[in-house]
Amino acid sequence: MKTLLMTARILTTISVLTLLAVASAQGQTGPVLSANVPFSFEAGGTSLPAGTYQFRVRLSDQSLVISDAKGGETKLHVISQLAGASLFRDVGLVFDNFRGRHVLAEVWIPGEGGVLVSSTLEKHTHEMVVAVVSGAAPQMSGKEVFEHTCARCHGPQGKGNPAADKFFQTRIPRLDSAYVQEKSDQELKDVISHGRRQMDPVRMREAAVQHLLDPESVDAVIGYVRTFKQP
Repeated sequence: MKTLLMTARILTTISVLTLLAVASAQGQTGPVLSANVPFSFEAGGTSLPAGTYQFRVRLSDQSLVISDAKGGETKLHVISQLAGASLFRDVGLVFDNFRGRHVLAEVWIPGEGGVLVSSTLEKHTHEMVVAVVSGAAPQMSGKEVFEHTCARCHGPQGKGNPAADKFFQTRIPRLDSAYVQEKSDQELKDVISHGRRQMDPVRMREAAVQHLLDPESVDAVIGYVRTFKQP
């Protein structure tokens, strides 16, 4: 037990030092993350509408600066640094969801570590939103997004999964069918982002956390689904 605790402390120290080294190399400012948040949320007591934001961790004064598309800024105090890898490799933002509110709780720098900016003792769930380093390409291809989300119900190559049909007691649409392929990209975006009938909005899932797909991932998975079209 003592050995395990010591190992955990060592790993925590290494991860924190890595995060500090990244910030130091960039003038005490970590990488700038960009994310499209699909719902209104609270950050440091400020209510912000759904939209595209940039998130910058400044370890020099232990703060997180959120910038909106119009140049407005919201500054939060960093409660503590979070070491280790995030639960999902390209997650950026973790929101506490309770009483109909989304409160920004954690910001993770992909592959580095994260910071805690809010916590609650109330019963809550976590909702995650993908963020990417500004100027970088999305980390997951359409095929990867499909395999993490759609394949379990629609089957490999979208040809169906009899087990899923039986579980949901319906024949889930085959993605290589004319019924699906004749839909416009906008129709497919609406289904993926908002759901339809028995289908919920598509979300990445990992243990007790989940996140909606960002617009780039939606476009990527639609492009991949188009490859299923029968000659």
